[in-house]
Amino acid sequence: MYSEDLESQQEPEYITEYGDGTESAQRAHRPNGASVMCRVCDVSVSLEGRNQQHVVKCHSCDEATPIRPAPPGKKYVRCPCNCLLICKASSTRIACPRNNCRRVITLAGQRDPGVAIRAPTGSCRVKCNHCNEIFLFNTLTNALALCPHCKKYSTVGNFARRRALLFFVLAATVAVLAVILTMLTNASHFQTFNKVYMVPILVGLYGCAVYTAYKSFNYYTCRKSEIIGPVEGIDNF
Repeated sequence: MYSEDLESQQEPEYITEYGDGTESAQRAHRPNGASVMCRVCDVSVSLEGRNQQHVVKCHSCDEATPIRPAPPGKKYVRCPCNCLLICKASSTRIACPRNNCRRVITLAGQRDPGVAIRAPTGSCRVKCNHCNEIFLFNTLTNALALCPHCKKYSTVGNFARRRALLFFVLAATVAVLAVILTMLTNASHFQTFNKVYMVPILVGLYGCAVYTAYKSFNYYTCRKSEIIGPVEGIDNF
């Protein structure tokens, strides 16, 4: 399996499958000569006529097993679905190309090449409501989701609606307080110098009410992106 990650993109590129599918099962099953144990099913795989290849395909499970080091600047990674991937040595995130898997694998930065780590709790694959591209987002984060493709914000789950309700309550509370203070300031028993001091306070309260109402409107009208599914746990190579 082959992976070509683009360093300029923040999200992993899907991987194009690679293998020696032209090899017949009978040829791979020859008992004579050099052989290697399949990393998936532990069946012996013959290396006859395939010493120049980097990987061989098992005749039993149809999965690839490396027999030579990865090319310079590359590294092997095995997906939990047993798909063997090869990607840039500097890659930190890759995605399995198989349609029944599509896991996004996060690779450790300081560990041996080909060792994957578990994605943070709450990580999900999200489909952007603006550009329909898929990206990773931690649903436990109390923030709007920024799509790395179109650079636009959207909400995931009920975060925006909760924030809209919170800012609406704050706006209503501040507005009521500002109105009450305005009525008290205009009362006949208030002295002139007290009214002068109350003006900046009232201006601040009305300004705060307008700002929180504006924030509430923005959160309420924010587009909602769709959660495709959680990121599966990642095992070692």
